Order: sequence, then C-alpha cells, then structure tokens
Amino acid sequence: MRAGLAAFAVILAATTAHAGELRGRVVAVADGDTLTILDASRQQHRIRLAEIDAPEKRQPFGQRSKQSLSDLCYGRDAAIEDGGRDRYGRTIGRVSCAGIEGSQQNSEKIVR
Repeated sequence: MRAGLAAFAVILAATTAHAGELRGRVVAVADGDTLTILDASRQQHRIRLAEIDAPEKRQPFGQRSKQSLSDLCYGRDAAIEDGGRDRYGRTIGRVSCAGIEGSQQNSEKIVR
C-alpha cells in the first residue's frame, strides 16, 4: 500500500512539474496535431495539441489536416497551456495562436 502511494506521489509530482505556459513562435508543423515552437531563449518545443487526434500525414486527409494547422498557426506567436508530456516526449497542450484562445483553437481544428 505504501509503495503504491509513493509511486502515485512521484507520478503526480512529475506531472505537476510540467504544468505552466509556454510562449513562442510556431516554426514547424509536423502533421495535423503536432507543431514546434521556438521560445524566447531559442529553445524548440514539440507540441501535441490536446484533445485532438488528427490523421497522420500518410493517412487519408493527413496532408489536408497538416495544411489546416499550418494555416492556423505557422509563423504566428503561440501560447501553450502545458498539460504534461506524451510517450514521445512532446508537450501536450492547448494552443492559442495569434490571440485565438486555446479551446477555440482546438475546436477550430476539429471543424476544419
């Protein structure tokens, strides 16, 4: 029981340590749900849009999905509400580009 609680505490601490907000310019769009920002210290961060599961580039509509995200965010300033990391080390977050609020941004992506 104690080992389980200790493990839970470690996981919780690791998860909350990543909470916060990132800001930077979108410098790359990998696919319909992944982009890269460059922050003020010139560090790159790969971001996976929270609550979005877009087609991969080689799947049907994959290129269209990538282009849609690019149209919304590429070259624009972005704010990311950091929601932790995925298994590939990407930040999972709600993305706001050019003043469009994160949940609206993610919803706009779904509509497109």
